[in-house]
Order: sequence, then C-alpha cells, then structure tokens
Amino acid sequence: MRHTLSILLAAAMLLPCNVMAQSARKVLDAAAGRLTGEGGVVAQFKATAFTGTVPQEEVTGTLRMNGARFHMQTAQMQAWFDGTTEWTLLTDTREVNIAEPTEEELAAINPTTLIGIYKKGYAASISSATLRGRATHVVHLIAKRKDMPFTEIYVDVDKGTNDPLCIRAKRDGNWLRLSLLSIQTRQDLPASAFTFPANDFPGVEVIDLR
Repeated sequence: MRHTLSILLAAAMLLPCNVMAQSARKVLDAAAGRLTGEGGVVAQFKATAFTGTVPQEEVTGTLRMNGARFHMQTAQMQAWFDGTTEWTLLTDTREVNIAEPTEEELAAINPTTLIGIYKKGYAASISSATLRGRATHVVHLIAKRKDMPFTEIYVDVDKGTNDPLCIRAKRDGNWLRLSLLSIQTRQDLPASAFTFPANDFPGVEVIDLR
C-alpha cells in the first residue's frame, strides 16, 4: 500500500499546479453538492478536538442540513441555525445562547461551510488514499494569508459517491476532525427544523448574545 501511494503521489507531482488545483476544486464542489443538493441531508458524525495532534475531546451526534441551515444534536448540546441566527442549548445548564455566528464559527460546525471555504484564499492540491475501506480523493488546502480562519485543511472525499468522509482543519496549531459516518440525502426537513422550538423546552434560561 505504501509503495502504491508513493507512485500515486509521484504521478500527481508531475501534473501542472493549475491542473491539480482545478481537479481539487471539482472534487470539493462535488462534495459540497452532496450536502447542498435537492432536499435536506441527515448525517451521523464524530467530532474530535486535538491539542496539537493529541486527541482531547470527542463527541458524536446527528447533523441535519438544508443549504446553509442546520440542526446539530449531541448528548451535550443542540444547535439550530436558520441562516442568520443560531440557538445553542446546553443540556446540563438548561441555557439557550442566541447569537449571529461568524463564518469561522460556522465552519467549525457545518461541513458545507468548511468545504466551501477554499474559494476564499486557499491553495488546493489533491492526492489519493483509502479511508474506512473506501477509495478517496484527499484535497489539501493551505491558506494563502495569515488572517484566514484555518491555516490548513484536509478533505477526504469518496471517489465513487462524492460523499465527504472526513474533514481535518488546523487553527492556532490545533486540529479539529469531523468524521461523517453516514449521509442520507433528499430528506424532508421543514424550515422549522432549524429554529429553536421554545415550546419544547419550557423554563430554560435564554441568553441573547447578539
């Protein structure tokens, strides 16, 4: 396997940089299309936060998306985003924080935002690998400017389905890994799925941070 990957990487290095970049962008566009295509998307995920390269915290949950809107649910919290406003419910404190998140904050939660970030100041290259037994494209993004939200990003995309399988992003020397374990497309998700259902959580404390 190591020899095979070495051959693939060596062959890729022979391609002109602009051809590699165009191919990488096509892969990312296809992956984003799987998450933003017709209908809603429901994905099971595992997110891991690292200090440097040492894993520190891991959560699993369900992510429902329709365009820029999403609802994320884990054992510790829930978050709803309607395209402008985000409601974050902390399970243990029974608090709901209301905010208007930045693109950087959204990218840490929403894989669609993170995949599409390459359009704003990242150099892209592409290679091949295998992840969870599936042949993948591995798109590597490097920030062109110091003020970019992430200095480095890797996106693993299934070659057969265009499903994004894993996204790794580096910020301030630390890594965040988002593994998408399953993706269901064409799901019926009404607009109400992306706003906080206050009637379902009576008595919670509301903190407006806008």
